[in-house]
Amino acid sequence: MKAFRFWLSLSAACATCMAADEVSTFKAYVDSDLCARLMLGPITEKRTECSQSTVKDGAEPVLVRLTNNMVFTVNKQKMIRPLVGQLAEVSGQPKPKNGTMKLQEAKAVDSQSIPAGDPGRRLLDARMYKTEGSAQLYEKIRHELAMLPYLTEYDFISFSLMGSDVILTGWTVRSTNRSSAYNVVKDIPGVESVINNIEELPVGSMDNQIRARARGALQSNLSRYFWGSGSAIKIVVKNGNIILLGMVQNKSDSDIAFMRCNSVPGAFKVFNLLQIEDKKAKGA
Repeated sequence: MKAFRFWLSLSAACATCMAADEVSTFKAYVDSDLCARLMLGPITEKRTECSQSTVKDGAEPVLVRLTNNMVFTVNKQKMIRPLVGQLAEVSGQPKPKNGTMKLQEAKAVDSQSIPAGDPGRRLLDARMYKTEGSAQLYEKIRHELAMLPYLTEYDFISFSLMGSDVILTGWTVRSTNRSSAYNVVKDIPGVESVINNIEELPVGSMDNQIRARARGALQSNLSRYFWGSGSAIKIVVKNGNIILLGMVQNKSDSDIAFMRCNSVPGAFKVFNLLQIEDKKAKGA
């Protein structure tokens, strides 16, 4: 009897392993990590240019599943790099829980291969791609994310609201921020589903040194944007690349931030995505 029970347990464990290694095939847009995490909307000429230019400058290629906007980093980047800015049919073992995929095959496809009425067509047509939702629900989600206790200037978390569906995006140095953001949003009344595209950043010694050096470089000229453990400027560092996000008062401050970070020892590339404050809108 004991041997029989052991065999049953082993069989169940193997069934779980097989499920975890199940191969899936789906249509995707081959994007850059940077453009995909910022959710630039439907696949227009502008987004394609963003994808291709940022990968050329050092951002890694990723897959965006057309049906639900889920972002997957892949183990074989060379396989999808030639397809950046295009649609592809991909096969492999996706792991939605952590946003990774063990890629087996990828081939370019035409948009005509996606039939009318397919959910995947929402990303292909700006007229179908809607991010509207209840203003009250949007504000509730924004508030809950802003209240996460361990966000710092090294984290950037944002979201898109499509009706009652939420897409979380961005980067964080803490795995607990990723899971906490998902948990607080999914429990908000009115939210039907949550796609978690927040990426946990590497915290190796080199990236940590770059983070500290970039903050010090920015504070020397732009100290008014920093306070306590937070800041209006977000410093995302991944594999030696610096991504500047947030809001500054004028283009001069944006240029200074870019130049200061370009001088940070050890940094490979600086992507300056700082936004300039709209003074007209603020005064309205």
